[in-house]
Amino acid sequence: MYNKLKKNSILTYSNNKTKTTWNIINTSNIKPNTQNITSVNINGNLSFNGQIIAEIFNKYFLSVAQNMHVNYHNANAPSNHENPISYPSRAFNQPFPTINLKCVSSKEIEDTSLKTKNSHGYDGISTKILKSSIHYISSPLTYICNRMLSSGIFPTRLKFFEVKPIFKRGDKNDTSNYRPVSVLTSFSRIFEKVICIRLDHHINNNHIPINEQFGFRHESTDIGPYKLTKNILTALNNKLLVGGIFCDLHKAFDCVNHDILPSKMEFYGISGKANNLIKSYLQDRYQRVLVDLDSNKYYSKWESVTDGVPLESLLGPLLFFYILMTYQT
Repeated sequence: MYNKLKKNSILTYSNNKTKTTWNIINTSNIKPNTQNITSVNINGNLSFNGQIIAEIFNKYFLSVAQNMHVNYHNANAPSNHENPISYPSRAFNQPFPTINLKCVSSKEIEDTSLKTKNSHGYDGISTKILKSSIHYISSPLTYICNRMLSSGIFPTRLKFFEVKPIFKRGDKNDTSNYRPVSVLTSFSRIFEKVICIRLDHHINNNHIPINEQFGFRHESTDIGPYKLTKNILTALNNKLLVGGIFCDLHKAFDCVNHDILPSKMEFYGISGKANNLIKSYLQDRYQRVLVDLDSNKYYSKWESVTDGVPLESLLGPLLFFYILMTYQT
């Protein structure tokens, strides 16, 4: 009873009730042990070898998009060889302006908002260390960022990231019951933030997204449910029938095609060096899986990533947003 009153009091006096509600929910839920991997099933046999487990997880995560592609065709799904931008070309009559990749200033680098965490990517540098030293390294970072924008090339070493398997539900020995969580380098987040700001500025200034698009935007997520509820209640009050179609985009981020995405972004004005930069960001990415077993860390080999965008990155959700815009009318 006391805990309930305490939570009600916290929620009542909160300035951001949505965030506070989710904080209460997250602290109330008992989270599964994300590192409790002891074995995996390999062709009917259990393996307890940490190195083998890491390699199996890496192989599985990298094969998700390809397996879904094969299953789609094996299901006799209708073939569609239409040009990826044929639909938006019909939906929009006029071409969009070309994006302007504005140069970066040292102040922009220093003001980059990063969460202070001790976790780090393969380079061992956390955002906590980066933030504490940002005023001393902002000048070289500014130079490198501007070189990235002018050349259309994303730094190679920032395209390496680690993946941790997080258990969801079901049999813990089945790799399909785990989801990959990407751990990128802290420096990568600064470079991605620079790109995100310019992409955001371009799509918002040119009014590219439709009003019904609420996901992956800066507006409050409360607006979408509010408008949906309002429209439903209005229809019911007018004695109209209400229907809905709900689509589950399974493994959506994992299946983003690295060839199709840049061509769709080019239609929206992300062309020239900007389009080359997106291609560079997507291509030649490498991942390895980290598994904790019996207090020991095991790493898989570095393997090339041919599909998808990291959900945990700053740029990944925004790139997926451009995929969604293709299907707007």
